[in-house]
Amino acid sequence: MKNLVLSKLSQIYLRPKSTKHQKAEAGFSLIELVVIVLIIGILSAIAAPGWNAFITRQRIRTVNSQVLQALQKAQSQAKSKKEDVMVIFYDLSATPPIDPALDPPEVDGIEYNLTANGEIKAGMVTLASGVCTNENCTAFNATPDVTFDYLGTVSQDNVPFIVKVSTPDDGLKRCVIVETLLGGMRTAEGADCP
Repeated sequence: MKNLVLSKLSQIYLRPKSTKHQKAEAGFSLIELVVIVLIIGILSAIAAPGWNAFITRQRIRTVNSQVLQALQKAQSQAKSKKEDVMVIFYDLSATPPIDPALDPPEVDGIEYNLTANGEIKAGMVTLASGVCTNENCTAFNATPDVTFDYLGTVSQDNVPFIVKVSTPDDGLKRCVIVETLLGGMRTAEGADCP
């Protein structure tokens, strides 16, 4: 009896399937492929604007941190060399572009390329610098440079000095503010930037 049950089970489970039945079930139908392509397309359309906004925020943050590093390095260099160091922000997207080699500063400085190793092209980020004109610092006079003296301080006429990094439409903005005579710096974003 035991052998009979085993032989029946083996016949049921070990029976070869018909090849005609296998061919009908192989692969995907055209409708299934179209549905999958549509789902992928819809998900891509939803994700693309969020990805672009993320990349833009990262570009602004990168340039803003490079501006802060340039100002801090210039202040440090002024203290260590015991001489004035001027930081000049050239707008290379201006027409015609300003060439730093044509009008070199009188003091030695540090040259930074704020393009994040070529990842930020002209027109992606706007850079503006200047001195606040009112108490709340909602507006500023455009001046491209600030000078740190041998103590690392800034002259009273140049405080608070602001370098604003933003998108061309000014929708997303961050800034570095040199706010004290002693050269104290901070960063801000959004409505806190003029």
